Amino acid sequence: MPNVTFLPAGITAKGRIGQSLISVARAARIVIPQRCGGHASCQMCRVYLEEGSVSAPTALERRKMREADLQAGLRLACQVRLTALDCTIRLPESKLKSVVQAALARQKEEQSDETWKGWNG
Repeated sequence: MPNVTFLPAGITAKGRIGQSLISVARAARIVIPQRCGGHASCQMCRVYLEEGSVSAPTALERRKMREADLQAGLRLACQVRLTALDCTIRLPESKLKSVVQAALARQKEEQSDETWKGWNG
């Protein structure tokens, strides 16, 4: 039974050969967004193969994605099937999360500037 490690969470889950990556993630309570039910049409379930081995890209993946992205390890979790080898998968950070983190960093910096001015005021 191959192990799948999901980054950045660092959670490792066991899967079965031939099982879809999205199914393994769901069983491990890792959320990979999708709305097409695994038909590769929404392309929301994009993940990066960091290391290890998984199935070759399906015809649907090849139709929906650029060859350069596939070569770089970008895959659709609904189409990827596990092989006998372990693999490490990186989930892209959500755009909303990165926007919120940037706003919080700006707010923290502004607060620290105000505190500094108060001490030197």
